Amino acid sequence: MDIYSYFTDGAATMVNKNGKYLRKEGGWAFIMCLNGERQSVQSGGCNLTTNNEMELYAIYASMRDFLDNCRNGDKIEIYTDSGYCIGIFTQWAKGWERRGWKKSDGKPVENLPLIKAIWKLMGNIDDKGCELLFVKVKGHSNNVLNNEADELAVEAKNIAGKTGKTVGYDGKPDSLLGTK
Repeated sequence: MDIYSYFTDGAATMVNKNGKYLRKEGGWAFIMCLNGERQSVQSGGCNLTTNNEMELYAIYASMRDFLDNCRNGDKIEIYTDSGYCIGIFTQWAKGWERRGWKKSDGKPVENLPLIKAIWKLMGNIDDKGCELLFVKVKGHSNNVLNNEADELAVEAKNIAGKTGKTVGYDGKPDSLLGTK
């Protein structure tokens, strides 16, 4: 059994203009370690996004990478500083799905296309007999790989702002990005 550890992060710029937040560019990144040894890095970004969308996309890209490389019975660990993302997939998504992807108050779920895509990948991971673990890390602290993922996400955000290009998993455009 191999253990794939993904250190993920997202970054986005939002500007407060007359009391309303305007979405701007964002970036996502992951660093993958296989059995404790650093193996690969990916990052990308888009315009008109939110931090939560970028955090979610980093997790999505990590799961895609895992499924592209794993064997049955392997383990994936996703390290994130986003309590929002962990809460979605460990506490709320089952109920949302049961209610037709609505929150308990009947309101729509934000970032739903991306959340549903991740939920599907989680099912694929389970179907392969693999174990998935979310690990909460403190942002901007002493976790070297989380800090590096943050730096990569900020760099990708800046590139997206300068070029206007959308870059998703494996360096390709992705319709799940920049839907805000």
